[in-house]
Amino acid sequence: MLRFISESNYFAMNIEKKESGKTGKFFIQEDDDVLADINWLVNDDDNYVINHTSVSEKLSGQGIGIKLLDAVVDMARDKNKKVIAGCEFAKVMFKRHEEKYKDVWEKRDEK
Repeated sequence: MLRFISESNYFAMNIEKKESGKTGKFFIQEDDDVLADINWLVNDDDNYVINHTSVSEKLSGQGIGIKLLDAVVDMARDKNKKVIAGCEFAKVMFKRHEEKYKDVWEKRDEK
């Protein structure tokens, strides 16, 4: 579990991790409601493919998506793996912050 302080609302949140076989997700939950999540799968090359990211309206605009993305990236770095941006959010963030992610970003079909 990762813990961080929301910059705009000054409250602590936990990013939790759940894995099952070759899939997993990092998520933020309040009571039984998932407020934000990023999902990945492990491909045949044993790298991570981010295939979905969502942030609820309640947490929108607070940088939560990038914190979830960074959780996947940190996991990949720890395991010496690459990350493929399979969802639009991850693609946009990897392109916008290319220098930050260049060591783990496995570019596929980029033009």
